[in-house]
Amino acid sequence: MQKLLIGLTSLTIFILLIVVYFYLNQNNIVVQQHLVENIPKNFSQSFCVNADLNKTAMDFALKSGLTCFRTDIALNNKTENFVENITKNGGTYLGILDYQTVGAQPSANGCTSGCNWTLNTWNASVYNALKDYPEVNSWEIYNEPLVGEFMSGYENGSAFDYFNMIKSAYTIIKKEEPNSTIVCFGGAELFPLNDVQIEYSFYKQVWDYGANKYCDAISIHAYSLPYYNLSQYAYQNITVKQAFNFTLMLYENLTNKPVWITETGIPSNNWVQGLNLSEQKQSLFLNQEMLFFSSYSFVKKIYWYTLLGGTGAGADFGLLNSSTLIPKPAWNALEYFVTSSH
Repeated sequence: MQKLLIGLTSLTIFILLIVVYFYLNQNNIVVQQHLVENIPKNFSQSFCVNADLNKTAMDFALKSGLTCFRTDIALNNKTENFVENITKNGGTYLGILDYQTVGAQPSANGCTSGCNWTLNTWNASVYNALKDYPEVNSWEIYNEPLVGEFMSGYENGSAFDYFNMIKSAYTIIKKEEPNSTIVCFGGAELFPLNDVQIEYSFYKQVWDYGANKYCDAISIHAYSLPYYNLSQYAYQNITVKQAFNFTLMLYENLTNKPVWITETGIPSNNWVQGLNLSEQKQSLFLNQEMLFFSSYSFVKKIYWYTLLGGTGAGADFGLLNSSTLIPKPAWNALEYFVTSSH
């Protein structure tokens, strides 16, 4: 109970600091909102999606002008050949070096196989990924390293061990491909604030160990559920947009690096009762997010999650119908940003 009270008190202080921040910077917030609502119809950012191993869906994306994708790097012929073929047709990839790369199998209850990998395993896997995916020149160091489902082996929630993974991967990759881009943090969360409090502390430790020398950009994940509109109030007097702004500036002030929003999105279906979602609300949210993030000059790439939605009773984040591949309204919204980007 004492730990719980300490945690609640700490979170209360954290939220209070945010409230003070907004009070002291009220004029800046108004300017930021004005910029978002009146942004020009051309963008310097790249608008991208998390990819699928579905040739029909990916060919459709390429023909529509969408060329930048994100995918896990698995050391198998199926994924290697698929990525190679997409890049031959004009696609580019951000490759995620993660549990799949080292051969671990995550699950909701934790790792189930290939779990005892070491830093040496990681180093060998990074080298093999470079060899097997010569067409990839942007690399993300793990995916959501603080999520228990994805932890295994050397990636165990230690900030120092994650720093060593960054340093090793950077050294190996830059030796072979000096112009490659190394993207760190694996998707630090923008929201909710209790998660931000925990994760920011972790990534600040990583940065303090010296990660700034081994990162070309940082990766952020921007999810807002159960909220589906940036103007909704998530906390007293604090909207989702303001919470996003606070956390985004927190990380930019820490790192002074380009930011890649490597996952963001909401489902188009009510897979949990009471969420009140729809394809139209998904489309509106995509418009809001792309306008919001593109108003920051340090945000360089924004990846929607995901191109092709899931099937069954789960959350459907996809831009294309998972059964028919017919575009949803959110696809048409993204297409506007893709064609307006330069």
